Amino acid sequence: MKHDCLKRIMLTLAVVLASALTATAQHGLNIDNVFDKYGHAKGCKMVEMRDATLRGYKLKVYKSLTYKKLQPSIDPYLKADKKKAKKIREVVENGRVVSGYYMMPPLGGGVNRYVLFSNPRGDSGAVIYIEGELSPDDIMKLCYY
Repeated sequence: MKHDCLKRIMLTLAVVLASALTATAQHGLNIDNVFDKYGHAKGCKMVEMRDATLRGYKLKVYKSLTYKKLQPSIDPYLKADKKKAKKIREVVENGRVVSGYYMMPPLGGGVNRYVLFSNPRGDSGAVIYIEGELSPDDIMKLCYY
């Protein structure tokens, strides 16, 4: 009986620890502040999935935020993460960056992190954080094919 109780406590602690570790997946990135600050704001929609499959790709974390009239507030966070990016892909239209992705420093163990963004209408758009064993080519296929 004591053994079963101890087993349950250890299992509960393992689940709580695993949740805490994945909850901070984008920790250390400036985009984390965007999700914290605007994730529940009026005119925004946030979606978060863990251990999901999207178009055949296994993702550890998928987090997206669509927003209206916030681009000037979000730009500084994207620019700060761009400075730390290992790989940068941007789409420029009429002299303005309208979409792209930044491959951030990996977590290790083959787990890569990406910040994706799109703001074709000026002050409205979307930001996405993806974490998984995806290559930059996989991200391009996921987004553009």
